[in-house]
Amino acid sequence: MHIPGQPSNPPPFLVGREREQSLLRECLSAACAGQGSLVLIGGEAGIGKTALCEALCREAEAQGALVLVGRCYDRTETPPYGPWVEAFGCYPQGEGMPPLPEAFAERGTVGVAASQDALVRQVLDFFLFLATIRPVVLLLDDLHWTDTASLDLLRFVARNVATVPLLLLVSYRSDEVARRHPLYQTLPLLVREARAERVALAALDGQAVRALVEGRYPLPADETVRLVTYLQARAEGNALFVGEVIRALEETGALTLGRDGWRLGDLTDTAVPSLLRQVIEARVGRLDEERQRLLAVAAVIGQVIPLPVWATVGDADEERLLDLAERAEEAHLLIGTPNADEVRFTHALIREALYEGIPSLRRRRLHRRAGETLAATQHPDPDAVAYHFQRAGDARAFEWLIAAGAQAERAYAWLTAADRFAAALALPKAAIWDARKRFRFLCRIAALRRLTSPDWGIAALEEAERLAAGTNDDRLVAIAAYERGQLRCIAGELRCGLAEMERGATALEALSYETADDALESESFDVPARRRGTLATWLARVGRFAEAAVWGERAEGQRGVAVTYAAMGRSVEACRAFVGVQAWHAAQGQSSNVTSAFMDEIRWVAFPYLADEPDALRRLGEAAIRAATEAEGALPDVPPRIVALPIMRLHGEWAAARPLAEAGCAASRYGRGLWATAELVPLVYAQGDAEVAWSLIARWLPGGPATEPGDTHFAEVISFQRVAAALAVDAGDLAAARAWLEAHDRWLAWSGAVLGHAEGQLGWAAYHRAVGNAACACRHAARALAYGRDPRQPLALLTAHRLLGEINTESGRYEDAERHLTESLALADACAAPYERALILLARAEWSIAVGQHTDAAALLGDVRGICEPLGAKPALARAEALAARLPRRKEQRVSHPDGLSDRELAVLRLIAAGKSNRGMADALSISVRTVERHVENVFRKIGVHSKADATAYAFRHRLV
Repeated sequence: MHIPGQPSNPPPFLVGREREQSLLRECLSAACAGQGSLVLIGGEAGIGKTALCEALCREAEAQGALVLVGRCYDRTETPPYGPWVEAFGCYPQGEGMPPLPEAFAERGTVGVAASQDALVRQVLDFFLFLATIRPVVLLLDDLHWTDTASLDLLRFVARNVATVPLLLLVSYRSDEVARRHPLYQTLPLLVREARAERVALAALDGQAVRALVEGRYPLPADETVRLVTYLQARAEGNALFVGEVIRALEETGALTLGRDGWRLGDLTDTAVPSLLRQVIEARVGRLDEERQRLLAVAAVIGQVIPLPVWATVGDADEERLLDLAERAEEAHLLIGTPNADEVRFTHALIREALYEGIPSLRRRRLHRRAGETLAATQHPDPDAVAYHFQRAGDARAFEWLIAAGAQAERAYAWLTAADRFAAALALPKAAIWDARKRFRFLCRIAALRRLTSPDWGIAALEEAERLAAGTNDDRLVAIAAYERGQLRCIAGELRCGLAEMERGATALEALSYETADDALESESFDVPARRRGTLATWLARVGRFAEAAVWGERAEGQRGVAVTYAAMGRSVEACRAFVGVQAWHAAQGQSSNVTSAFMDEIRWVAFPYLADEPDALRRLGEAAIRAATEAEGALPDVPPRIVALPIMRLHGEWAAARPLAEAGCAASRYGRGLWATAELVPLVYAQGDAEVAWSLIARWLPGGPATEPGDTHFAEVISFQRVAAALAVDAGDLAAARAWLEAHDRWLAWSGAVLGHAEGQLGWAAYHRAVGNAACACRHAARALAYGRDPRQPLALLTAHRLLGEINTESGRYEDAERHLTESLALADACAAPYERALILLARAEWSIAVGQHTDAAALLGDVRGICEPLGAKPALARAEALAARLPRRKEQRVSHPDGLSDRELAVLRLIAAGKSNRGMADALSISVRTVERHVENVFRKIGVHSKADATAYAFRHRLV
């Protein structure tokens, strides 16, 4: 069977890649068994990446897999979704095969989709269905030349292939992926999110080159050594260069096949060039002048050469081109494709070498001719036409670049669209545009780049504002200020960004919209209700809640108002508002905004107000993850599951939560990185990583407690302040703790927020307790209790009761302490919060020791260990050990229980035999139902039974009851 895009001649002889081939075969076998994966193959040009991938593709086809190949070409030639378009172009549609994704149904181009989310979902659904019919191998070759939209699509698909018979192979030139290259930023994300395998191809060593020589040219041992030495000196282990130098030796007669086998001549005077370009020039030089001319034309047209275009640009008839194609294939310069009307160069380096050898004047003329030829076709590709006119220095590149940008924008390839528009604006023809039209395009480019290059967008909008000022159009000036302010906020410059947004929004509110100029396409840049809503959201993020409420009253998608309601303690109204926000954004097809609304709802409403409704919380988390998954195509920079981090942290899923939070901290967007850090800081603090917690806080608050509000996100910073105060108390630095708590009070007073006061009072209570002022600590804890009751905040109540229990225990008020600890424990159970429960059990153990109930204390400390060890909560475990050291030492002679049952497990077994339910056992032992369930599982496992009836029989048989 013939691999798409490959010749029918024998495959190349692979050497020195045994380890890599073994890995790829393992991945192929796993994919055929239903465990898909992504393999990233990097190396310098000509090192053998494509040959390695194609060898695996041949094996995959032999095993019945469907192979699709999509290649990238010079980045100026690769259109949006270029490799995907090419891969779908060689898809063999037929009976029983699913149709291509709607957006790629027309071969050779990408069509229109309802949204970027819809486009990527179509592609994923297609592969998921296709893989149920037969295993699939998708090769995306030379991805260093791809566009960012293709990379986003790859991320989305790669994240979802782990349980699908689909193997993704990606090759790229590692030496061309510099720090600012889109692929440079995407590679670590692919490794982390899709657990991609990375294969770095090194140069062939002497042993590999020797194996190649021995496999192809059976020479005497001394001649083999001579040839290998010669090849290593000239090709330096580059697989392509090795092959080309060997061919050059054959062509010059230095390496010949006679009756007695291969013979190697004298190499000392052999004029075989060592550089590939010289090798190619020597080979082309043996063609006649006309054929050389036509080959140069092909190099200008591109890596893939459509024969009709080649004929027109080269002024050649079909017979002459077919004759040249045959000769060029024999010389390993060109190769056939599945499309009978086109050929391509065997390697991009060969085309590059030929292209660079063409005089610049001639190149420009050929590019102009190619552009004109392509523009005259029935359905011209604007990217290809624009590329040739650009290279030709032809003014017609201007219109085609704009058309290419519009096509990319329709396909949701935002950065490609911005690049095309920016290239058009840089051309002299753009200078004749009037200021208003140029203004519109600058705003358009800034909007396209706002999430990835806000700094560039800010500069573009500064130019736009200068243009607007020259028109004396106040509306344009206001729009430019507002848009630039929004980009500054996205970039993290919140104070000045909001000032510009407010200036622009206030000016626009004062203008009459009845006389708006339709030519500005104001619906794209200046929808009043949407503008107010966006400003309200940013105001709420920095904690300016009163102003957010004013701007949000007449807004669309009132997320800022929803956050404001929550911050002001109006939780019921906030819940209703968030439902409306999500519905509105969903109706607009803005899935990324739906996800952001869920994140805000979890942070501002669910976590503080609904923590004691764990089932509702889980449902909300699942809905948020679904929304985030649907939004993955919209330039994602965090894994979808990260949106449920607060819920995961509350419910004790720390092993999964910490790596998710750490991944989110590296997010490129300022707000997302800060949000994830705010989830990570309390987690690492609870796990005892104080240095990590301090470093994370310092990263976002380099000014420490002196940081003033208004410059950064409010909710995240006040959470940092609380952890910083706790860290300082732990370290005995009470002056620093006081400074952080005062900063927390200052920020709350500045914002007018209700939410956060309970936590602030708890911080002061812990501070005064450390100072030794129990009475003051008790007063602050009581205030926290009052704040936690109105509006009701379960976690704040839980912590306040626990702290009051601890303070009363230390003061000898054991009855009050027990009452508070019982209240706290009930709340922890209601919240399904294991870590909070462990802290309460520690307080309860301390109370038990104080009142002389040492057996109960020991059992409680055992439960604490059972909770905290899986969480890695080292400070809590250390506190448990310190309390255990205060218990009276047991006698050396210890009663042993059958089958290794612990004291607690024996107590559980006896309660089972007594007919107690799990809830009854929990009440009897003062532990949670979940802890009981864990003990029951351990008992069953140790005594080898599977039911409570069998356990009861065991207890009576061993006289344990």
